[in-house]
Order: sequence, then structure tokens, then C-alpha cells
Amino acid sequence: MYSRTADWLHPVRTSGLHIGVMPDCEPDSKAATVSQVMTSKLVERGARIRRTKWVELSCLLCGEAVATLEGGSVLRPHSAKSVRVHKARVVCGRCGGSLSPTDQGERVHFV
Repeated sequence: MYSRTADWLHPVRTSGLHIGVMPDCEPDSKAATVSQVMTSKLVERGARIRRTKWVELSCLLCGEAVATLEGGSVLRPHSAKSVRVHKARVVCGRCGGSLSPTDQGERVHFV
């Protein structure tokens, strides 16, 4: 089957790949996400892009997802009574607990 020199451990010389190595699974410092590639191609073609960062807010006491904070200044409650203002604080409308960020991301609008 295999010779004593273990030919199956040596790299495949014609393709530049190594047997047993999975190049797609190796971390790449220059890797770009699909959205970054698509965004750069659309910008090259003259598309205008508006990015909005968002943060999901949940209650620390009951765990309910109550609102989304967009752009650092726009608060969008999930329902009419999911949040309320108590003095100068925004609190959970269900139990009055403090809110904390749970998830965050970025929404991209192509104009």
C-alpha cells in the first residue's frame, strides 16, 4: 500500500495542497464577510448605503426582550406597554426591572 517513506504524508506537489489539511477551515486574518464584499461592490457602482446600529434590550429581572435601541437614540418598544419611563430611567413595563443589552448588530439600508 504505502512505502516506508510515508508518501501519504507528503504534500501534493502539483496542486499546492497538503493531504489531510483543510484550507477552508483555517482562520484567515484577511477574510471578508459576504456583506462586506457585497457592500464594497455596490459602493463601486454608485449605490448609497445607510447603516444603522441596533442594540436589543432585555429586562434583568424577568428576562423579557422589551425594546430595540437604534442608532444610540431611537428606542423602539416591542409592544405598547413593554417599556415605561420611571423618573429619568427607562425600565421594563412588565416588572419595573432594569434593562441590559443582550444582542447587537447593524442594519444596512440600500438607498
